[in-house]
Amino acid sequence: MNEVLNLSNDINVITAEIKSHQQIAGQSIFEIGKRLKHVKENDLAHGEWIRWLETIAMQPRNVQQFMQIATEFEGNTKPVSHLGFKKLLYITQLPASVDKSR
Repeated sequence: MNEVLNLSNDINVITAEIKSHQQIAGQSIFEIGKRLKHVKENDLAHGEWIRWLETIAMQPRNVQQFMQIATEFEGNTKPVSHLGFKKLLYITQLPASVDKSR
């Protein structure tokens, strides 16, 4: 709660802070998806996946979306790291013929 009281009154500072947090969030979505994908492909015995997801409090549908984002943007995270989860997910659902780097 104290953190809210210490926010800047300068709109430019607040704007920069929001953009910074958006970039961190976008990068985090990609990194979480990459790690989930790695665990699913390499680390668990058959039938352990859902139980393991429960230990990290993630739902299978959300996990699938995170992994989809990681797969789509693998090796190209910089241009999309500022986007939020819904926008990243939307981009992954565009047809392959659409240039997603824009």
